[in-house]
Amino acid sequence: MRQINKHFFAVVVLLASNSCYAEASSNDVMQANVINGNSINDFRDRAQNPLSPQYSVPLNYVYHGGADNGGVSIGSIQPIIPVSLGSWNVINQLSLNFIDTSGGIQGIAQLPEPYAGSGAVGLGDTTFTSLFSPVSSDNVSWGFGPTFVFPTDTLFSDIEDRRSRQLGSGKFSIGPSAMIVTQSKPFTLGLNVKQIWSVLGNDSRRSVSQMELKPFVNYNLADGWYVLSDMDMVANWNRDNNQGWTVPVGGGVGKVVAVGKDAINIRAESYYNPIRPDQSPDWSANVTLQYLFAK
Repeated sequence: MRQINKHFFAVVVLLASNSCYAEASSNDVMQANVINGNSINDFRDRAQNPLSPQYSVPLNYVYHGGADNGGVSIGSIQPIIPVSLGSWNVINQLSLNFIDTSGGIQGIAQLPEPYAGSGAVGLGDTTFTSLFSPVSSDNVSWGFGPTFVFPTDTLFSDIEDRRSRQLGSGKFSIGPSAMIVTQSKPFTLGLNVKQIWSVLGNDSRRSVSQMELKPFVNYNLADGWYVLSDMDMVANWNRDNNQGWTVPVGGGVGKVVAVGKDAINIRAESYYNPIRPDQSPDWSANVTLQYLFAK
């Protein structure tokens, strides 16, 4: 799997380099591709700003590899539903996570307190976040609100061993989330911070206290292309002796393409974890397809 990751990352770098070389001289054409009043760059700007009131349906697949116990595959459906409340927007995102895990793998946000079983496939915990963000015409957006994690894990295999709850924490968790985004051409920069604590659930499972710290940067190129780094850092406060943090380093390439009057945002990324707990993956690779609805 390490060889797969190396080839994947090489392809990402090659695509980014090629797009920089081939499209750098096309800046005057960037706004020419207009779809129902929305340019490709309009779609791209809204896709890169999670606080933008843009209806979209991201589909994400990530593979975490290199852990001692095996790998973890996570496929997620993450619809974003903005609601206008006068001078405020409420950005709602639901995340349904379908997980294939080898069991007992640390350092993954969707498995904050993993069960040390033999592995399972099915639906993991479900996350719902609402961010309240003031409507603004400048290039800085910010928002805050609650995050809820529901213990919805359901096995598609090992049906008779439903007590193991290997695909989730076995807890209902809640906590605050905050985000800030600035867009100044050709960059989009942002930071998302989320902390959850378990409040209800199976008494036989460990309590949850986890933070996600997600800095992200996008550098925009011509014709809808961009390069990015979107690092999902995870801190498990219940673990000590330098076993709590997972810190990835890496990046990828993306492009927004027209689909009728709508658009699709396509991203491919690869990351290495120089800081990670024992029994955690040392790399990950992911692909995202985000369908963007025209306003």
